[in-house]
Amino acid sequence: MKRTAFTPLLTASILSVVLLAFAGSPAAQQVGKDVDNILSLRERAELMQKWWEWRRENVIPEILREQGIDMWIVRDDEGELFFNNESPVYVSLLPANYEGMTFASQHERPGSQRTPWFMAFFDTGSEIEYIEPHTYEDVTAMVNQRDPQVVAIADFDNDRMLAALGEKYAARAVSSWTIGVRWLETMTPEQISVYRHVQGVANEIIVEGFSNRVIIPDVTTTDDLNWWFRHRMLELGLEYENHPTITVQRRPELIAKYDDPPENFRRGRTSNGKSVTIRRGDVVSCDADIMLLGLTTDSHQHAYVLLEGESDVPEAMKEGLRKVNRIQDLFAKEFVLGRTGEEIVTAAEAIVPEEGIISTALGFHPPPTFNRRYLVGGFMFPTKPYVAGMTSGEGYYPTSIVSNNHKLYVDTLYAFEPHTRVAVPGWGPNGIELGIGQIAVMTADGLRYLDRPQESEWHVIK
Repeated sequence: MKRTAFTPLLTASILSVVLLAFAGSPAAQQVGKDVDNILSLRERAELMQKWWEWRRENVIPEILREQGIDMWIVRDDEGELFFNNESPVYVSLLPANYEGMTFASQHERPGSQRTPWFMAFFDTGSEIEYIEPHTYEDVTAMVNQRDPQVVAIADFDNDRMLAALGEKYAARAVSSWTIGVRWLETMTPEQISVYRHVQGVANEIIVEGFSNRVIIPDVTTTDDLNWWFRHRMLELGLEYENHPTITVQRRPELIAKYDDPPENFRRGRTSNGKSVTIRRGDVVSCDADIMLLGLTTDSHQHAYVLLEGESDVPEAMKEGLRKVNRIQDLFAKEFVLGRTGEEIVTAAEAIVPEEGIISTALGFHPPPTFNRRYLVGGFMFPTKPYVAGMTSGEGYYPTSIVSNNHKLYVDTLYAFEPHTRVAVPGWGPNGIELGIGQIAVMTADGLRYLDRPQESEWHVIK
């Protein structure tokens, strides 16, 4: 269907973000830094609400017709349906102003700050009608008046809803799980464009952290670096989903040389919670994210600490990074519209890795997203960031709304994070794990990386 065009908010800062949205070349990146162009809190709230309004107008009719649904009824207690007791679908559908303050329901509801019990969306054929039934009796009257052929409802604890629909319409009911996920996972064109800026901010923080401005070899610890990332995000006014994970990989001969506890290294690598001093010859890795404009990054990147006498990263390690990117590009080609997560993983497992790759596995999940909503009294809904859509596994977190049997659709985003170990002389049988985690968008032409980091270059610490 034809989508409504955006009417941009004419602020200089927002326009600059859009103009720089796809400036991914090194020359373009020298024009300015994304970290110097972070929107104010007020501008963020206004832009996020603008996106919400566009999605409400365009995404809902698109997904209802895509899934063959005439009416979608949302209850205010559907958290359990989505494996999340905070009902993110319900909260994300509540109308709100530019401050994120929810509009009062058309019905009085004592003790609830006047939010609706039910929201319904009905496809009349020419528009999507929004309805707020006040009671189950109102639901009965609504369906009898409109005669929907397919009704999407929660498929748990729904005896009262089925009774309200009556025998005729209960027989036409289907689970609303998929339609809820489709609403949450579908992005606007502007969100996808601006995600490049968000990923650019994350990449620039990592560039700074993986430098001699932050790391002094043989002095700085992984815990020092971990907290530096947290504090840098605080300085920039950014939110984050997880405490960063900073790990070190060390070749066997250097594990024996330094006084860091050898038991902290498993297969040559530390784990989160094990702090060691960053030494010369180490590979320092991060798994870190930022949250900005309701969008979350998920970045896995790597730095090399030069040994005494080295002026550059050894060629064998550079080639290892190139091999990792080549296998990841092959994995990306298996993202075909209409495939399930399980089918994509099966296709990726059939790829024969090139010589020198010890092990590799494709992992992906939707990046966490959030949509702020506040009650009339000023209290924020407790909804956490949600992870909604197709994944490579059965699930990731208790608050995930994911399935590896969900299909791949256009305008959806993924934390694309294959894990690959490559053989490098001197690094023993386990080699080096160099998976590059990054955000990617599914387009009509295939999976596309957003501000791809470390395609061929290492971060270098002298």
